[in-house]
Amino acid sequence: MNWESIKNEFLGGWKPFEVVWLSIFIIAQISAYIMEPDSVLAMISGIAGILCVVFVSKGKVSNYFFGLIFAYTYFYVAWGANFLGEMNTTLYVYIPAQFIGYFLWKENLHKDQQGSQAIITKSLTPRGWLALLLFMAVGTTLFVQALKAAGGSSTGLDGLTTIIVVAAQFLMILRYREQWVLWIILNVLSIILWAKTPAMNLMYSAYLLNSLYGYYNWTKLAKS
Repeated sequence: MNWESIKNEFLGGWKPFEVVWLSIFIIAQISAYIMEPDSVLAMISGIAGILCVVFVSKGKVSNYFFGLIFAYTYFYVAWGANFLGEMNTTLYVYIPAQFIGYFLWKENLHKDQQGSQAIITKSLTPRGWLALLLFMAVGTTLFVQALKAAGGSSTGLDGLTTIIVVAAQFLMILRYREQWVLWIILNVLSIILWAKTPAMNLMYSAYLLNSLYGYYNWTKLAKS
């Protein structure tokens, strides 16, 4: 990959409101830390996470670079909060997914209307939705019991968000638009889960808004 393609990947295809959107949330994340400096890692994780999800919403494969930074820092933040489900999700889902997703996405790129590379997206069939809901119901039930046995905190909410992450990450790797429906649900639940950690709470608030835009943008990508 030459310098021109790297420049185009990170800087190409941005709309003015997307730049403003991203800047506002990064500034807000830094401001949250300045006002309540509880964790530098939480701030770094928050910024990396916001960059990652915005790049995902635009269908840019470079999201995995920021995703890797987010995953490593988030693991330690979740560890400090004793959220065992979040820790395991990061270790066994987020981190491996960054590598797997990168190579799968690289094989399924096309030029968007602005000439930048974007991912080719797909949509779930009714049978796919049925399989997804069944997996989430069974998976959540079993995982919550495992978290209770391990002495985790907020096991019900932690278990549910963990299974949603697994499902959403799987759909993301396979380029399904419906991942955004799960991310929307996850972000609402995560705002509740991290209510006492401003940096994480703000990060998930940004994620929620970005998820709405992501669904809209991926719907457009699916039609292009």
